[in-house]
Amino acid sequence: MQQSLILGFGRAGRQLHLHCLRKAMANHPTLFNQNIGVVDPNIHSCNFKEKNIKFFSNLREVEGFNPLSTVVHVCTPPELHGEALEQAAKLGFTKFIIEKPLSTTIQELEKIHEINKKYNLDILVVANWLSSSLTFELVDIIQSRKYGPLLHIVAEQNKARLSRTINNKSHGNSFDIEIPHLMALSLFLGGSNVEVVAANTSDMYIENHVFPHMGTASIDLLHSNGITSKLSSNLESPIRERCIRLYFRDYRIIGYYPCSQEDSYAWINIYSSDNQLLDKKVMYDDPLPRNFSDYYKYFNDSRDKPISDLDFNSRIVTALYKAKETCGLILSEEYIT
Repeated sequence: MQQSLILGFGRAGRQLHLHCLRKAMANHPTLFNQNIGVVDPNIHSCNFKEKNIKFFSNLREVEGFNPLSTVVHVCTPPELHGEALEQAAKLGFTKFIIEKPLSTTIQELEKIHEINKKYNLDILVVANWLSSSLTFELVDIIQSRKYGPLLHIVAEQNKARLSRTINNKSHGNSFDIEIPHLMALSLFLGGSNVEVVAANTSDMYIENHVFPHMGTASIDLLHSNGITSKLSSNLESPIRERCIRLYFRDYRIIGYYPCSQEDSYAWINIYSSDNQLLDKKVMYDDPLPRNFSDYYKYFNDSRDKPISDLDFNSRIVTALYKAKETCGLILSEEYIT
């Protein structure tokens, strides 16, 4: 049974990790110690009313959390992941769940690899779509080859992110927000060895303000097995949607993921080449709590290692870096002197 220690208590730590940890604990009480620790210098226990939570201003103050039986949730901004990881590793913690994206730069990725090698850590990265009931259904379909070989993947994430963009300048471009989820899904379903064929972003316009590269993002991928993927995200869409389309020679499958914490159901529709609906299924789907449960089962030695480890996410970071480079957001290293 593992305890949970959350590093960073902003939106990711409070609204995602804590919320979904509580749901996972309710579903699988024997997996989790109900006590949770939070490390954040800006949060005090008197300002947060919830049982079974201990607050610490820094890692050195943490007590009551044995490194041998504690999973550390790294919920700091991506550029601080390496620093948080190293601080915890120096204190003996080895089990980590890192909020996506693992990193937004190759330099930070290399730093994380160095820390991992030095301290022999066990790192997993949040990939809630890979713990989705819908994704499991799609994997079964692909592996069965019932509809023939998979040819093309289209993964989309559309939502309005106007207010958060105005109020939070921490993200420099739209590749770092929803696209990492789509990239993980594409590499999981189509194969993790990919080449970036094309990439584009557009600006976000809000009244008289322009936010460069924060409107849309798209990436075209070629997988080593010949499958192609197109990933797209629209952060100024009035319609909220998480959708995946799988294309076979004579069939098309459309899946819709849950769009918010308020709804926990997914849809899958199967069409023939002439657009006739052949089958439709609605299924319960609560991916992030299941993602945490899967990870804790692994840390409790009761299941195989999940795919979203350091190596898998290094491929994601590398592909995203190449996409940014293709768009001119990053100066290619061959031009740096």
